[in-house]
Amino acid sequence: MVSDTEWQAWGEKDPYFGVLTEERYRKRKLTAEALEEFFRTGRRHIEEILATCRRHFGDISTQRSLDFGCGVGRALIPLSEVSEVCVGVDIAGAMLQEAARNCVKYNRHNVRLARTLEEIDARTSGGFSFIHSHIVLQHLDPQRGLSIISALLSRLDAGGVAVLHMTYAHTKHRGNLGVRPRASRLARFISRPLTRIRRHIANGDPQMLMNPYDINRVLFLAQDCGVRGGGLQFTDHAGHLGVILFLRRE
Repeated sequence: MVSDTEWQAWGEKDPYFGVLTEERYRKRKLTAEALEEFFRTGRRHIEEILATCRRHFGDISTQRSLDFGCGVGRALIPLSEVSEVCVGVDIAGAMLQEAARNCVKYNRHNVRLARTLEEIDARTSGGFSFIHSHIVLQHLDPQRGLSIISALLSRLDAGGVAVLHMTYAHTKHRGNLGVRPRASRLARFISRPLTRIRRHIANGDPQMLMNPYDINRVLFLAQDCGVRGGGLQFTDHAGHLGVILFLRRE
């Protein structure tokens, strides 16, 4: 799939910038200080996410945790520090290789890495008490992303909590309630292959597609998977509007 190819390319060319698009995280500019700050952002993120979960649900368990779209381990490593077992999943093998090196660096021996959820199933039994995915689903085709959301929630234990982030609109399409007009979507679909070819010829950055989700479909899947309560937090990344959903399965 195109997204898999693009993320493998990010993992090979510029893995840290592929996770956080700030120039200081470019491979050619990455200093030891910037790298430490990169992982501090992950630690702060997990601390904030868990604090918000507790405000919504009270005590929660992170005994068996899953980070979907773990990249190089920015959130995976701090999540593993509060977990007995922590699994990181990423479609890009190059990202997983970097994550493995970072787990060794930070002495995180309770982490398991896999490219797919099915690969996890083949290795382990049982579900997860905590599932996390942040700034990941937006880069996948929504139809595929919805299948992944359903698969993640089906692996969530009763009483477990899932924290899932996705985009749903863009401020530049405010006149259409944030949704890209049909003509614009068609033009974008046609231009994507040409854009990939130009980037390849120029040896430019891989594509980083941003895809909005139909929140109605996401909520239907959540309720269908046994979610009966939760909350949300809005996000705005350079005009890409999103939500972090906090979901508890009964």
